[in-house]
Amino acid sequence: MIGLSRTVVLFLVTFLNFANVITSFTVNYAFSPSSGTAMRNTYDDWRQDVPVDQMPLDEDAVFMCLDELVYSDSGKQMFGVHDGPASIGITGEIGLLEIEGPEVYLSLSGNFWHTRSHVLGRAAMYLNARIPEIMHVSVSDPDILNDFEEVIDEDTGEIIEVIDRKSPDFNGDRETMTYQGIDPDMRGPFVSAISGEFKIIPS
Repeated sequence: MIGLSRTVVLFLVTFLNFANVITSFTVNYAFSPSSGTAMRNTYDDWRQDVPVDQMPLDEDAVFMCLDELVYSDSGKQMFGVHDGPASIGITGEIGLLEIEGPEVYLSLSGNFWHTRSHVLGRAAMYLNARIPEIMHVSVSDPDILNDFEEVIDEDTGEIIEVIDRKSPDFNGDRETMTYQGIDPDMRGPFVSAISGEFKIIPS
């Protein structure tokens, strides 16, 4: 009986330790589509007022923060790396251009559904929260933040073409919200259905 009891005790201890590991993993981590592995998204925590660690300013830290933004719940509505946004013509990307002392310059490329200033603002707020050394977050040229690109005739100086840098207003919601005085940036193009698939919010 003593040998049997020890076996049972050892089994229970092993089982409980395993259960604790599984529970801890489940509580602290969530599935990330960026890597196909389970990992926590610090940007989502920060948006929910969860305290986040701060880091010194260097390229690796900035790259990490931008990656957290891109693969966050908000990022899944903004950036073309995700299937949902890509399906409606969003090709927008954000990256680090350079660091000059306490100033960080970012690059924006492709077409966004949101305004470019809104995308930059989201990144700037998060970078300042995570890396307090940063004094200023901007782009190298103010024209990068324009949602329309004007093509100028070199000889006459006249505007010969206006290129829309935004992704298509695929269902007309963006124009409707703007007309109604609602800021489209605050809503975004999608809501998540219970099944996890993307569904368009009706206007």
